[in-house]
Amino acid sequence: MTDAQRRSFWSSGYLPLGQVAAPHQARALRREFENLTNPARPAVPEDHLMRSPDGGHIRVGLHLCHLSSLFRALAIGPVVMDMIGRLFGEEPVALTSLVFNKPPRIGEELLAHQDLAYYPYLGADDLITCWIALDDVDLANGAVQYLPGTHRTAIKHETTGRQQALAINPASIDEANAVSVPLTVGEAVAHHGLTVHRSAPNTSSRPRLGAAILYIRASTTVSAADFPYPALTREAEDRA
Repeated sequence: MTDAQRRSFWSSGYLPLGQVAAPHQARALRREFENLTNPARPAVPEDHLMRSPDGGHIRVGLHLCHLSSLFRALAIGPVVMDMIGRLFGEEPVALTSLVFNKPPRIGEELLAHQDLAYYPYLGADDLITCWIALDDVDLANGAVQYLPGTHRTAIKHETTGRQQALAINPASIDEANAVSVPLTVGEAVAHHGLTVHRSAPNTSSRPRLGAAILYIRASTTVSAADFPYPALTREAEDRA
C-alpha cells in the first residue's frame, strides 16, 4: 500500500484494496457459508443469524471468524491484516466478521449507517471494516455505496424497529453524493468506522454475497461485557 492510498483513505473514508482472495478461495467461503447455515445441520447458533422476514433465506451471518477456520484464516491472514495495519499505522486485530447475503431479486436493502454506531465502546478512529466480494458486485445486485468524507463526525442514528436496528435519517445526509464501489470476486474495499454507507436491494438475476471483517487497533481494549468473543490476532493463526 502506498502513502497516497493511505492518505486517500483518511481523506475520503474508504479505499478499494484490489484482490485480497483468489476466486477459488471466495468459492470455498461461499460453500462454507452455505454449510454453516444448512437448515438440516446448522453449525451457527440461531442468535448469530438474521433471517429474511419470510424466513426464506439468511440475510446476515454473525461472528463467522469465531466459528469457522476458513473465515478465521481470511480475517487474520497477512494479505488483509497488512493492509489494515498500514491504514491504522499499528497492528490490527479482528474483532468479528459477518456475511451479507442478497439473493437474486429478493435481497433487501441496507439502510445508511455508520458501523461505529453499533460499537459505542470504541474510539472514533478505532474501527476499520474490510468488505470482501464473494460474488461479482455492481450497482444492480447491491454494491456498497459510500458518502465520502462522512467519517469525520458521528451522525445521530435512529432505531428502526427492524433487523437493522440502527440507521441514519435520510434528511440528515445527502445520499445523492453516494459513490458505488463495484468489485469482482475476491476484491475488497476498506471503510472507516464512521463512513456512512448503504446498499440497494438486489434487483438483478445474480446473487450477491459479501464478507465484512471488522478490525480494531491492537492497542484498543474491549471487555467481555462489551463483546462476546475475544479479538483474533496473527498469533491465533500461528496456533491454528
